[in-house]
Amino acid sequence: MSEESATSTHFESLRSILGGASAFISGQMFVKLTGFAINALLLRGLGPELYGVYSYAKSFIDVFSSITTFGSDIAVLRFLPAFESNPNRQNRVLGVASLASLFGGFLIAGGLFALAPLINKYTLHQPVFVDALQIFALLLPLDTLSKLIGSTFRGIELATYQVFVTKVLRPILRLTAVTIALLIGFSLLGTISVLVVASVAIFVIAGFVLIYRTSFRPAPPDSAAEAREFFEYSMPLMFSRAGTILYNRVDVFMVGFLLSSTAVGFYNIGFLVSSVVILPLTGLSQIFTPIASRLFEANNYEELDSIYSTITRWAFTVSLFAALFAIVYAREILALFGPSVVRGAPVLQLFAIGQLLNAAVGPSNDLLMMTDHERLSFVNNWVFGVVNVILDYVFIQKFGFVGAAFATASVLGLLNIARWFELQYLEGLSPYSRNYYKPLIAGTGSLASMYGATYLTGGISLLVVGGFVGVVVFGAILYALGIEQDDIEFISRIL
Repeated sequence: MSEESATSTHFESLRSILGGASAFISGQMFVKLTGFAINALLLRGLGPELYGVYSYAKSFIDVFSSITTFGSDIAVLRFLPAFESNPNRQNRVLGVASLASLFGGFLIAGGLFALAPLINKYTLHQPVFVDALQIFALLLPLDTLSKLIGSTFRGIELATYQVFVTKVLRPILRLTAVTIALLIGFSLLGTISVLVVASVAIFVIAGFVLIYRTSFRPAPPDSAAEAREFFEYSMPLMFSRAGTILYNRVDVFMVGFLLSSTAVGFYNIGFLVSSVVILPLTGLSQIFTPIASRLFEANNYEELDSIYSTITRWAFTVSLFAALFAIVYAREILALFGPSVVRGAPVLQLFAIGQLLNAAVGPSNDLLMMTDHERLSFVNNWVFGVVNVILDYVFIQKFGFVGAAFATASVLGLLNIARWFELQYLEGLSPYSRNYYKPLIAGTGSLASMYGATYLTGGISLLVVGGFVGVVVFGAILYALGIEQDDIEFISRIL
């Protein structure tokens, strides 16, 4: 391949990634805003105690929905691009994924339904929690299939459809359901029941879009060998995700086990807000994953390393400002949900730091999986997951729910550092260069300006004024230090 052709391919890949990221982040920002609105409505409508019960029950659904697909939603990202020239094989891949997801959804939903009384006995001791978790369990089969449909769109680089299903349709229907339920006067169980109805509508519409906007028609595998190949890849991903529960979300379960439903509610709000910090990386990873799979299959390591470096630098730069904003204005942000919620400010600050470390190493876990190191990803998640369980137990006993945030954020940071070392050692991939000093200097100036604004105003006006001043200073310093030549050339090509 000529140098000019390679350069063109490089920028086309970046254009595809940025296009997918733009659509994803726009949709995800909408998801976050509607999510904040839903949680604020529930907190004010149900009160801190019942909201904590809702958060705890929903945490079980959110966590276990990550393994109900048996890894199929990630496996399709690998196999659909790999069989791009074989539509029949793509249909069979999707057929296996659909059957696995449906089976997993019903299996885990049944388990949660049966175990709800036992879970309540050893955690919240709230009778209403049993009914709440059992009603929520009805969501799992449909939500699992809806998630698979979204991954299918992502695997064929149709980010717009994925955004529509997961980032527009789902939050609109959920917000509408909660608003109607609270206006009617429903309490906790009535509100959750309306959310189940919304999930049915989401699945029906998502399925309609898949059938009428793509040529996919799920089909059974031709042989046991095809199914075996699929599950040999997907099952380690499922067990890896089970380890992810330990390092990423076991904290909320332990807060419920050791503390109270009210503490769960405050903790949950802080965690939800902190997730905004990782949005740039999550968005850029949407299309990067199938592109990385193709480049790895073609043994094009130079291009893979170049794209990995670029999107990691982009993600870190944007996430740095978001993290600093969350750290400086944590109390003002949480006050939007209610005066009592500011108790969760340290949780938001600690998780903002942890998520920044996550962004700093880029899509390292995705790269490990796309370069056939999914078993190493499995080991990572379980080792650091067990460490997190131990640290959570110790620190919650000493520091309450703030201790849980400290433990989980620390483990998240250490895990991502380990992933970076592994990629560098196994594949020779590393995203870093000396140019990282530029966002660090810009972040320092922005931090000083945002902190200085706290002496001038407060409340919502501080968020507006301080945020505006901070982003202007951040951007001005970056511009003064010089924009990367690759970025200039990329921008000139897309304008």
